[in-house]
This record gives sequence, structure tokens and C-alpha cells, in this order.
Amino acid sequence: VEVTENFGLPADSVTDVDESTEFYWDVLDLIGQFVADEVAPHAAQLDREGIDFIDGEPTFPKRLESIFKKLDALEIHGMAIPQELGGQNMPLTVAMLQTELFARADPSVTTHFSFIGGMAMIMLAYSVEEGTTTFDPETGAITGTRFSKEISEIVSGTAWGSMDITEPNAGSDMAQLRCRAEQDEHGNWFVTGQKIFITSGHGKYHFVIARSEFAPDGGADTGLEGLSIFLVPAYTEDEDGNRTRTVMVDRVEEKMGHHASPTCSVVFDRSPGYLVGKRGEGFRYMLTLMNHARIGV
Repeated sequence: VEVTENFGLPADSVTDVDESTEFYWDVLDLIGQFVADEVAPHAAQLDREGIDFIDGEPTFPKRLESIFKKLDALEIHGMAIPQELGGQNMPLTVAMLQTELFARADPSVTTHFSFIGGMAMIMLAYSVEEGTTTFDPETGAITGTRFSKEISEIVSGTAWGSMDITEPNAGSDMAQLRCRAEQDEHGNWFVTGQKIFITSGHGKYHFVIARSEFAPDGGADTGLEGLSIFLVPAYTEDEDGNRTRTVMVDRVEEKMGHHASPTCSVVFDRSPGYLVGKRGEGFRYMLTLMNHARIGV
């Protein structure tokens, strides 16, 4: 608790372990009551209704949409995100207890909920790892981070993300991935290919592992060392909220259950992306993401 809260910084934060833990339990009680009232009674309905797919956009039926609007109002998507970035700054242990509460009620709601705050966490972790997060050396407070805008959107509940690995001909064998990332003469990156079975793949922010290094003949036989990871925004929005997509969702995958969790097939066609870390480090960065995700799973 002391490490997470960084007592006394900022000046208006709590300074006592007992006070902090009492607050954590109050929050968990609130979440437990929400799950009992708003999620658990509707689990069967949520699984029957699944996800609507209308004009290329996966959309939530009314019950599922209502649950997530109420979750946005609770302002808990940033539970483990530092205060400096708009989060609640609670220990990861508390966030995992929250996950268990949701999972007791409905795994589909739990999964999509996890791909909101969880993606903000990995953005911060990636920025720290690549050296683009800065700190105040006196206080340890975060003074800047590469993905601050994206994290802010996610914490507010207006956006979420996904990790895009699996392809039609490559699942667990990542050395066979064919999705390509290519640079133009100005240094801009563009991603082309298809990813399948992407959890919450209708989100705005995609962390995509793609092949950036090629053999002399242009082939993809560079194995794991030829992979890099990119943040690819799926769309832009104008002032009226109208979307222009650069990443397309071509279907919601059919499953034997877990229907209220949108699992998507996603198509990239020279979609603009941003390199995370260094070229050829994609497999290592993907392991960082997967190892964080394993805790939640």
C-alpha cells in the first residue's frame, strides 16, 4: 500500500495504510453490490443475445450497453492507474479482487471490462519500458508519458483496446505470422494483414504484432526476430463523433459460449500505426503484455 499510494504525494493523498485499505474495501463492497444487482441476474440473457454486428460495427444489445454505461459512471476503469494519469491509484491486488467479483457473475462482461483498464495499464508499462515516461526524481511522480491521451480516453470509458496476435495460418506459432508493417519514405508505418479471434477487437486501440523485417527476397522467414509491435488506432472521429475507420472489423467470431464478449476478425489495409519500442522487439513486448494478462485470466 505504501509503495502504491506514495504517501504524501500529491499533497492531498491519504497518508495512512489503514485509511487506504478501508477505502479499498469500501470500493470493493460497492463493486460487489453492482455485480450482484446489475450483472449476475442477467448472465443468461447476455449470453443468449450476444453481440450485434451492424454495418461493419459490433454493437452491444441494450442490456449489455446499459451495464457498461453504468460502469463508466462508477469511474473504476482506471483503478490501478496512477493518480497523475487520472486513475484511482489502487494496488493491482485490489484490481484483481475486482476481477474475481465480476467473474463470479459473468465471464463475458469480465473479459471486456478487463480490456478497458488493462489496456491502459499496458500502455503505461510499454512507455516505461521504452523510456518515454518521465518522473520527478524527488517525488517519484509521473510527469509525462507517451500514451497519456490514449490512457485518459480509456480511463473515462470512451475507448478500449485489444492485443492482436492470431492470424488465419498462425496461432501459437508466432514465427509464422504474416501481417506486414512497412515504412514510407517519411518514416511513417503502415500495417497490412488480417488478425482473427481478437478479444474486444472492435476497440479503438490495437496493439498489433506484425513483421517489420524481411528476408532479402521479401519473404517472411525472419522468424521471431523479424516481428515488431505497433499501436494502431482503428479510427478517427470528427467533432460530431462520426468515425472514419482505417481498421475494419469484418465479422464477429462464432463461439460455443462467451457470447457477450466480442471476439472479432480484424483487417488492416495500410493502416497507420506507431512503432512501440525498437524494431525486432515485438515478440518480447508481446510477452510483456501476455504476462500481465495472465494474472487477470
